[in-house]
Amino acid sequence: MKKHLHTIRARILLYTISLILLISIIIAFISYYIASTNLRDNLIQTTETKLSLLASSIESNIENVKGFVSSCQNSSQVRQFTMKDDDSSKHLKRDAHDFVLNTYSTNAALRSQLIRMVIIRNSKNDIIQVVESPFSSVAVSAESVTALPYFETLYQHSGRLAAGIVKDPFSTYKDVSVLPFVVTIEHPYQSQELGYIFTEISTSVITDPLHNYLTNADSRLYFHIADTLYQYADRDLIACDGDFVQIQDLSNIALSEGTVIEKARNAEGRVCILITRPLSVEGLYVTECLDEHILSQNIFQTFALVVIVILCSATAIVILFSRFLSKTVNVPIQKLQERMKRIEAGDFSRDPSTEWEHELGDIGKTINDLSENVLSLMNQRIDDERQKKDYEYRMLQSQINPHFLYNTLNSIKWMATVQNAPGIAEMTTSLSRLLKDISKGTTSLIPLSHEISLLQDYFTIQQYRYGGTITLNIEVADPVLTECSIIKFTLQPIVENAIFHGIEPKGTAGAISIHIYQKDNSDVCIDITDDGVGMDEETAARLLVQDSSADSSFFREIGISNVHKRLQYEFGNTYGLSVASSLGSFTTISILLPFTQEEKTHD
Repeated sequence: MKKHLHTIRARILLYTISLILLISIIIAFISYYIASTNLRDNLIQTTETKLSLLASSIESNIENVKGFVSSCQNSSQVRQFTMKDDDSSKHLKRDAHDFVLNTYSTNAALRSQLIRMVIIRNSKNDIIQVVESPFSSVAVSAESVTALPYFETLYQHSGRLAAGIVKDPFSTYKDVSVLPFVVTIEHPYQSQELGYIFTEISTSVITDPLHNYLTNADSRLYFHIADTLYQYADRDLIACDGDFVQIQDLSNIALSEGTVIEKARNAEGRVCILITRPLSVEGLYVTECLDEHILSQNIFQTFALVVIVILCSATAIVILFSRFLSKTVNVPIQKLQERMKRIEAGDFSRDPSTEWEHELGDIGKTINDLSENVLSLMNQRIDDERQKKDYEYRMLQSQINPHFLYNTLNSIKWMATVQNAPGIAEMTTSLSRLLKDISKGTTSLIPLSHEISLLQDYFTIQQYRYGGTITLNIEVADPVLTECSIIKFTLQPIVENAIFHGIEPKGTAGAISIHIYQKDNSDVCIDITDDGVGMDEETAARLLVQDSSADSSFFREIGISNVHKRLQYEFGNTYGLSVASSLGSFTTISILLPFTQEEKTHD
């Protein structure tokens, strides 16, 4: 389990899920804030619009009744009736009554809006009454009307609903609620009151429009009539004592202000949004109360829905992204791992199926190139080892039977000494020592001093051969350098090449000089220079890549190019031979060796 959690795919998924969750949380909170703000604003705006429509309907109903009362108030027949209080006024009462009934009958809406209208003279000796039949069971007189406890209030606030909602005192039905108001009848030419018009409006002018009013489940409707607060419930207006909701003083709210929005707390301590609209009827206000707690619940439900949608979307994105990663990352990585295991098992062949057209495909191409390079290096190493073994085998083939040669040369040396021929004895001794080292092989590392000794034995033989016409001069810059390790028989083939190809073609005496010195305070350089015929640049360049030894050469199986390769095999490609020559002047072959005193022996 822990191994899977540390994979690249798991980390990418983890980072992606964390980022999506973080973004989802941020989006959710932003959505919650925007949704709550927009929902409140939209709800308030919708409520304002609905309250405006509701207020228009209520105003229309009340103004319809007041219009009827106003027409009666300004009627000449009604005024004539109120001005005369003797018996001659009977026909005036009849005319006024006919006018009122005719006007009432022409307005069909009044039957559901008007409960009662009573025209009273100042003398209070007669009245004219218009009442719907269900409410006419109780006798009404001028004294009973003016004796009402709220009549004086209505009289002082002419035309206003100053008493609020009261029970109809003249109806036998106890549940008949009315909105009473009083207007005065003025003399047309004098500043004199002729009488009163007492009117009872049915509360249906308010409740009927409410039947079609769409209210929210979290809202309540209140009406301010006079100084009393009423709540609309169960299709009726119920007076409340103000404990249901705390509402500011509305006496200063003007009709021109439109709706007024405020916050208050109800009896349960919950915060409510109050949207109040004054009506054109003075002293009448309608308020809708929106419970913020329920509103917050609705907003939270919306927020929860948004969160669920975001989480579902995030889950779907994670699943799709996981499949995408599995296809584009996990599967290629598995193939690359299998490819590495095959390489580990020894299969270095190229696998084109891991070379996709993306970044992992570039890695696959690199792995294929690397495996091919490794295979190429292995093959090259095998070829080098094969050539090295071949060189050693050829050297073994060129070795002379040591026991036979030793016995023969010792016999020659003994005879030369007896016959007093020191030259033959010296030459035989040098050849014996030289062949003794040859019989030991050519692959061991020896000190440079030993290699110089072998070279001097070889040169002694060549000196007798050429009658002393060639000379050898060895110059060592520091005796310590002679302790440097060198491959056996490195100098002899080079000196032999200088004799046969440099000095002998010249036809005159010649000299070979060897200079041993340290280069760059680390490596040892050996310069072997002859004053022979030299060579051109093309021949000098070809000298290290092919064998140029003569057929009669003592070391023809070794050769210059073989010496160069042996040095590189032993010490590395930075070491070996280099050639500098001038045609008809000289040839210098330089040997570069690492300064090491440790002797190494190859089987």
